[in-house]
Amino acid sequence: MKIAKLIALLLATPMLILIGLMVMDPTKDYAIFISIFFVALVVLYMFQPQVEWWWAQRYPPKPSPNMIKFLKEHFDYFNQLSGSDKDKFLLRLNYFIMAKEFTPKVGKEVPVPLKTMIAAEGVRVTFGLDDYLINSHERIVIYPHPFPSPTYKKLHHSETFHEDGVLIFASSPVINQFKGVGNIFNIALYEWISAFAKNENVTFPTFDDKDWKIFGLQFLTPKALVQASIGLPTFDEGIVGAVLYLEQKELFKQKFPEKAKLYHQIFKQ
Repeated sequence: MKIAKLIALLLATPMLILIGLMVMDPTKDYAIFISIFFVALVVLYMFQPQVEWWWAQRYPPKPSPNMIKFLKEHFDYFNQLSGSDKDKFLLRLNYFIMAKEFTPKVGKEVPVPLKTMIAAEGVRVTFGLDDYLINSHERIVIYPHPFPSPTYKKLHHSETFHEDGVLIFASSPVINQFKGVGNIFNIALYEWISAFAKNENVTFPTFDDKDWKIFGLQFLTPKALVQASIGLPTFDEGIVGAVLYLEQKELFKQKFPEKAKLYHQIFKQ
């Protein structure tokens, strides 16, 4: 049970008892006490996320066995971490999911595995930093299909609205990429890097046509794949470079040693 619900239960129980006593004996007046409990419940409702976060900071949530199993099966980045870094990643992942508002466009709730896929990429971006929550972007909206937006009428698979702090995804490309189904560019990692860059006001290296030939031949990431995966003809090439750096770090260091140093300075990993 969440701590806010437990506190609400502890507040509501005596309030209901007092109401019951007043109903049975109208001569008794517990209105002041009932009002105090009621106001406390209203305040708790208004600040429920803050209460849950405060409690989680003091009593860190334990990762579920299903989450650990899911990451081990599908997330190479997690498997390459040391034991202590795995613990650090899992703790941050739980906090990251708690700190974000996931909104499905269809259904009542975003499934936990999908939350895990999207949040894990955000945790990857900031894993080398102390400030890791990317607080400027707190909302994630999930469509079950490609979507249009006010900025792009064309149907596409991902987009970030920096002004509103919102990341938007079509679920299928995220799921397929995370599980290694087909050749799909990592749009979840791309959008989190975009959010991070805006949050931290960082500038990424630039890449020319010669570099893109290397992306296509060595990293198996030509421009056409990026365009098809995002669903838009334009994208930020520096963010694509950051995706490839975080996904294929050793190869990136070999092919782009100077740019790798710049990315390392930014991500501290």
